[in-house]
Parts: sequence; structure tokens; C-alpha cells
Amino acid sequence: SLSSMSLSPSTGHFLPPPRKWGAGRELRKLARQERMANSPAIVKSEVKRVKYSEYEKLLLDFLFSLRAAGVKSKILPLKSHDSLGQDMGIYTTLGCSVFNQLNNNQNSPTTSNTFHKEQITGLWSSHMSSILEASRHADDAAFSHKNWTSTLLKILSPNSILDHLPNDNAARAMSNMGFDRVIGIIVRRFLGLLQNRGTMPPPLRIAVFGGPTVEGKGCQRARVGMPPGSSMGTPAFCSFPYRLEHFLNAILLPPTVLKQLRRTLAGISQSSVPSNEQFRLVEVINLGEEGTDSDYSNAIVRNRMFPPLSEAQMSKSTGYGGGPPDLVIDAYGIDDYGKETTELYSFHDDASRHSSGYPKECLKENRKSPPVVVRVVLEDDSSYLWQDASSMFTILLGDAVDYVEEGEMSLPDMQNPGNKETEESGAFGMAGHVASSWALGLNFAYAAISHCGSAKQLSQQAVQKLKNSGNQAVSARCDNGVDPPCLFSFLAGPKGTAPRPSAIASSIMPHIVENTGWQPESDISTGFARKTGLVGTGVGATMTLLFQNVTRPIRRFDVITLRSTSQAWKDGSVKFVIITGANFSHGNKAAEDAKETSFEISAELIADKINGEDKHISYHFGLDLAEGIDPARLGADVMLRMILTKGSRFKVLGLMLCE
Repeated sequence: SLSSMSLSPSTGHFLPPPRKWGAGRELRKLARQERMANSPAIVKSEVKRVKYSEYEKLLLDFLFSLRAAGVKSKILPLKSHDSLGQDMGIYTTLGCSVFNQLNNNQNSPTTSNTFHKEQITGLWSSHMSSILEASRHADDAAFSHKNWTSTLLKILSPNSILDHLPNDNAARAMSNMGFDRVIGIIVRRFLGLLQNRGTMPPPLRIAVFGGPTVEGKGCQRARVGMPPGSSMGTPAFCSFPYRLEHFLNAILLPPTVLKQLRRTLAGISQSSVPSNEQFRLVEVINLGEEGTDSDYSNAIVRNRMFPPLSEAQMSKSTGYGGGPPDLVIDAYGIDDYGKETTELYSFHDDASRHSSGYPKECLKENRKSPPVVVRVVLEDDSSYLWQDASSMFTILLGDAVDYVEEGEMSLPDMQNPGNKETEESGAFGMAGHVASSWALGLNFAYAAISHCGSAKQLSQQAVQKLKNSGNQAVSARCDNGVDPPCLFSFLAGPKGTAPRPSAIASSIMPHIVENTGWQPESDISTGFARKTGLVGTGVGATMTLLFQNVTRPIRRFDVITLRSTSQAWKDGSVKFVIITGANFSHGNKAAEDAKETSFEISAELIADKINGEDKHISYHFGLDLAEGIDPARLGADVMLRMILTKGSRFKVLGLMLCE
């Protein structure tokens, strides 16, 4: 994938047609039958049915045991602030040890994955009412979808979600990708709540990338009515990323449990505790967007081009906190996007490869770790999976989606009784999105229990090391793992770093030395996601950006542009020129040892129109400068020039000159 980035961009780009609802279902059904025929018979043991209050009791037992263990080990009270690169292993070990003790130490390194599956299956089947309540949409106060959701829940078997897991490498995959850090962040957040005072550690932050299904296209397809004024059918609030956040928070910390914790820890009456308090252990941001693929998201993750915290979010205690996430879900496989492209985990290799270039004073403790990456697909795609299948944990949604959507067909269609045509795009409808949130939650629970089986014993040396570690002054030369590792960067759009033209202007103005025909614009004709950009108008339009006395190496150049079938855009083409290692302080003549590279990108998109509407995508081209030219020398200058060579208009959606 990295070698492909050094090649010239193609003159056209083919966009696959949107995956239609139910596509591939018959093939998945045959695959399930074959898998079940070749697998050992599952012995279905009778599961004890318990009341909802029993789940609350078990959770409260765990939380108060966790608090006692935290005090005994002197982890509580927590430090005022952990360093960015704080090892989460000590929190993971504490949480796992408490869980294992309450589980009568049946969870051990010798425990089989089959036993872990049985644990999760029993947990699911024993607490159906809790899962149902946690599945209530945040905008469904009256729970008008309760009967519909209950029907889906009864249709779905936990075995159908977990029977695809590769027993021989699932636990190793999660361990290799740092899933212990994910557990540790959750446990640390719990401890912050349990100490009832002091600085609250941040929640687990998850970013979800994907195509039209993840964005929410087709999610309103459901055989259930929508309350007037409800947002439940709106793509952003209907899709599984939004539902996943609500489900994980509601199942990990139900409102009744939170209220009981507040009452007990504060020593006040139940009536004095607000019943509608929201406390998020997990925050999820949906970065799914039709017309993007894994190459695009790879650049976003690698260069940390995540949307900043909005003013509305800053005024509240809830909402995604911005900056790099702790866990990335790559769900492009749902829509068959990115089969021939880079997978997100490649940036891990880049991080380790470049880490040797950090100055000696740059400590690992002061650098936030890269996010854990989980891959989500609709069906088994082993024919084109990477060779080392154990390097990434993959979650299969197809079985769960098929079961609930096939079962939903037996219900009367309350939303569309006239059988009118509905939106075709989107691999599944609302029932599939609900089932996807369940499948993801169940797989994460399986991964956590599997990891806890191999957790080490908590040592006082580790606790003391945690207490002694402190935030040292970080040199400006050090990468903190949070800020974009870039000399210059912007990503236009509502999910980027520059949502408005003024934000693009503030990024480029300090560096412009030549501009004829380029300016930031907002044009809704290319879609809401791609309305904002840096637009060149007229052949010969030229913009030159100069970065003098560079203080950090430049190893990567990523550019994101609009590609379209529209007559107004498709004929455009721009030549990009990068000059590094030069000195322009005495004029425009570059130094003799300066390095120059150039390439040209076309705006043409080859795709079929749907209902006569033009299609638009965000095209990514990345160049590893270390492969083609030497990195910019510190103290030298870097020049970036863009020239519109043909066509009347061209839109640049993102530019990133990064380490």
C-alpha cells in the first residue's frame, strides 16, 4: 500500500455502485450453513433467567469491589492528571483481577476461547431485559420502539455473532493491537467516578470510518413507525455509531446504577440525586462518509486530522472531545469499499518506523499512543484479507444483520404500508444498525474477557511507578501524539479541521507568496460533505505557498481533492510541485541541492449516475517523500505550488505536509 502512494495518480477514478439492501445475503446464508456443517455441534445449556435487578446487583458488586481494590493498592485516589503516554496496563490489571475474582477465578490463561464464548453467551441470554433497556434510542423517551426492538432481540442469537471468531488468533489479535489500553481507559474512567472527587479522566473515544451505510444512508428503512419530530430516522442519529455510544454507556453504567453510586458515595438520600444525569464512559464520533475509502481515512488517522471540539461541545460536559481517538473502527468493508486499498493499521508501522527519529529528550510517556484499530465487515472476506490475519481483530456483522432483517419481514410495515420505493443505498436498514451495535458490543465484551484471562497480577512496583510518573516539560521538537505532526495542514468539510472557508483562509494566508485565481469557497452543489474547499478558477490559476526555515522534517505529502461526474468539475486538472531543501531568502532561485517532485491530479470521476444525479468523492493521493526525495533539511525552506493545467475549476479538500 505504501508503494502505491509513490506512483502517479490515475487519470480517472472508478467509484463502485452503492451496495444495495440485502446484497450478498444468499451467499452469506450458504456460507453459514457450510460453517455450521463443518463445526462441532454447539451444546446449548439451559441458561438461568434472572431479573433486571440482578444485573444491576452484579454490576454494583463489581464497581464497589473495584473501588476497594483501588484503595487497597493505593491507585485511588487517582493522580490529578496522567501523562499522555501513560501505560494503561495497571488499570487493566486491576479491573481484570477484580472481574476474575468475582468470577471465581475461572478466567485464566488456560481458559479456552470456547469457554469465553459460553461466558458471553450466558451474559447475553441472562440479561435480555437489561440489553433491551440499553437499546432504547436516546430520542425515544417513551420507548415507542420497545416491542419492535424486543422482537429483534429475541430473533438474534449470540452464537450467530460469535461463531465466526477465529479461536486460534482472536485473543492474540486484540493483545497485539493494544486492546489492554482500551480496557484500561474504561477502568480508569470508572475509578474517577468512584473516587467522587478530583479530576475526572477522559472517556474512551472511538472514531468510526466507513461509506454510505456507516453515514446512515438507508437507515430509515424500517417496519416501525417514527414518532412525530423524532430524530430516530435521521441518518446521523439512526446509524450504528450513534446507537453504539448510547448502548455501551447504558449497558456499562445504567442510570439506576449511576444514581445508586452517587447516593452511596456522597451519603445522601436517593431523592437528592438527579435521575437524568448523563455520564459517558464511551464517546463515539461518526466519520463515515460516502465517497471516501480506507486510503482517505488512513491519511486522517496518520496525520491526526480530526475535527476540533465545537463551541456547543465545549459548553457541555458531554460530546466527543476532539483530537485523536483511542480506538478506530474501520467499517469500509460493509459497503465493499477499500478491498484494493490500504488498511488503517499501516500507520502503526509508520509510527514505529519514524520513532527512532525523535530527539532523545522525547519520552514515550509524553506521547499519546496511536489508536487501536478494529475492522468491521459485512461478510467473510478471507479471499482478500492480508496475509497476517492475526494483526487485526475483525468483526463480522453479516449474520446478525441477516437474522434481524429476515425476522423483521414477518412484522407489518407500519412506516411504509403502501410499499412505496425507498432509498436503495445502504447495505441494511434500521434493524441492521440496531443489530450492528449489539454485535460490536458483544465482540468487545468477548475481547475484554479473553484479555482478562491472560492478565498479570497487580504489583506494588507498578503502582509506585504510576504514582512517581509525572508530566515533564515537553520539548517543542517532540511529537505529543495529539497535535497533527505537520508543518502545514487543513482538511475542509464539516468533519474536518476547516469546516468554513474562513478557516482555510487562516491556514494558508501566512504562507502565500503568489496567488492568481485560487480562493476558499463553499459550494453545496458538490454535496454537504464536500461543499467547502480551496478552489482554482481558470487555466493557469496558480498558488504558491512558502514555508521558510523549516523546524521539523517533512516526510509525507497528502492531498485530498474533489472528483466528480459533473460537467462543471470533471475536466479540471492540477499540477502539484513540491521543492524541499531550498533557500529562497535571497530570491526565487533554489539551492543547487534542492529536491523537486511533481505530479498531476485529474478531477474526473468515472461512475454511473443514479436517477440522473452527479456523483462526487473525496480522492486521496499520498506521497512518501522519504521514498522519492530526501526529507526537508531543518532550517531550509519548502515550497508548494498548485497550477490549474486544464478545465475551468478544481477543488482541493485537504493539504498535509507532515512528518
